Amino acid sequence: MSIELWLSFVLASFLVIASPGPAVTLLVMTGINHGRKAALAMLPGFFLGDLMAMSLSFAGVGALLMASAELFAILKWLGVFYLLYLGIKMWRESGQLNDLESTGVNVKQGTAKAFWVTLLNPKSILFFMAFMPQFVNQTQPLAPQLAILFTTFLALGLFSDLGYTLLSTTSRQLMTAKFRRLLHRCGAGSLIGAGVLMMVMRRPAG
Repeated sequence: MSIELWLSFVLASFLVIASPGPAVTLLVMTGINHGRKAALAMLPGFFLGDLMAMSLSFAGVGALLMASAELFAILKWLGVFYLLYLGIKMWRESGQLNDLESTGVNVKQGTAKAFWVTLLNPKSILFFMAFMPQFVNQTQPLAPQLAILFTTFLALGLFSDLGYTLLSTTSRQLMTAKFRRLLHRCGAGSLIGAGVLMMVMRRPAG
């Protein structure tokens, strides 16, 4: 892989990764309202979710989603229900943030939540199927190139997540409890909105 092609992939990946979405919303709201330990607990989940989505995409699941309306619908509705569940749960938590902080952090729960938010989105698998092949040189062995692309994307994702974690957990010290509750509800609304948008998401035409 040429350095020019790799740098193009880095730039394109960073623009995709840094753009806000359900995962970023969940991470930032967790950092603001539950602290750094809770936010950091989510990073392995995001990492593993992206890795699984990339692996499934190149293992042929992306092509199956393109070909099968039923499989696409199953994965889509699982993602919809999970986002709506998280959004409603977050909204209900907004009035008891102090109580939640005092109970401590469930690390495994945070990691699992991040993993499923990342994976239960058919768009993720379809994205990797459409995005990464553009940076593959067909005349060169595939495995080494995929290893480079996977490693680069995951490293950029981890770097971006760490940045959001530090930003959210540092800024929380400057916020009043009332403002944090408002942000928590805004985050809940964003997750619910993402779930509603996923409802109307259509399978790309094959």
